[in-house]
Amino acid sequence: MDEIGYAVGETESTRIIVDSTLKSNWKVTAGKQEWITVLECVNADGGSLPPMIIFKAQNTNTAWIPTNTPPNWYFSTSNSGWTSNSHGFEWICKVFEPESRKISGDQPRLLIMDGHSSHITGSLIAFCIEKEIDLLILPPHCSHLLQPLNVGVYGPMKRYHAQEVDRYSRAGIQRIQRSDWVQLIQKIRGKGLTCQNIKSGWKGAGLNPFSPRQVLNNLPTPLLPPPSTPNTPANPEDLDLSLLNSSPPNDIELRQANKVFNSALSANNLPTSPVQRDMQSELPIRLKALNAENAILRKELQEYKELLETRKKRKNGKRIKLKGEFVFSTEEVLKIIEEAEQTLLPK
Repeated sequence: MDEIGYAVGETESTRIIVDSTLKSNWKVTAGKQEWITVLECVNADGGSLPPMIIFKAQNTNTAWIPTNTPPNWYFSTSNSGWTSNSHGFEWICKVFEPESRKISGDQPRLLIMDGHSSHITGSLIAFCIEKEIDLLILPPHCSHLLQPLNVGVYGPMKRYHAQEVDRYSRAGIQRIQRSDWVQLIQKIRGKGLTCQNIKSGWKGAGLNPFSPRQVLNNLPTPLLPPPSTPNTPANPEDLDLSLLNSSPPNDIELRQANKVFNSALSANNLPTSPVQRDMQSELPIRLKALNAENAILRKELQEYKELLETRKKRKNGKRIKLKGEFVFSTEEVLKIIEEAEQTLLPK
């Protein structure tokens, strides 16, 4: 188990196609809007548990959660958008314990976590002992080497997140709403949280199959000074003096070369008029530019249509601030919305 933070609106450095006639070209991005944290958990078989998404807010709002969100996803809030001691305990109680028990049954389970204070608390350790969950805490500052999520999963997910934010920017949407982001993260998890990436992370961390050498080989090695070699003077007999002895071409050789060049031009039937030469050289360039511009416009139009369809499908219901609980599942949120709508119906 580990957390991943998303800076909504920020993208990575990418190559873009621009108009070469402009003096300055800029990539328009939305910029950082807020920080959203997601708790993820994967197993050695390549499977994953439902996520817990933490927004920066006082209370969870029903308008943030689209109706097509998986029912076993969980949502919570914090003042900073980061995890806290309560989030770690709520996650293991509501997500890990019931979801992992569906897979393991009554067999003991092993949970690997880092030693961050928001993850490891006395209440969490006591809960693990009660539920027969073996807790393995990684050494500090080693998550990039020993945590399967950091080794093989979070890198691709960050890249896919940047690509999706770029897609919104190209469509002219500079403000990504939280309901849009929840749908966006569903697509990102489908691309990045794959069985292949998860198993690659476990293998890269040396945990499954167990291979300490896999990690030791990735440790930085101390830089050693290069071995000193004595400076020996060059032997004049080893130098190649053929270039120094060669002479530049004379007039006869230059005339022969010019004759060969002119005969090659005449054989290709090249246009002699300056206007014809300019047209022949410029026409392919202009055609390529127009084709590229047309392809870009078609791509932007398609992306804009997809985003519009996504927003049209969203159900606009009453915005309800969820209070009284710290963590809500999608199923609980939809049930609360349904009950609120029933109370508003005319009798």
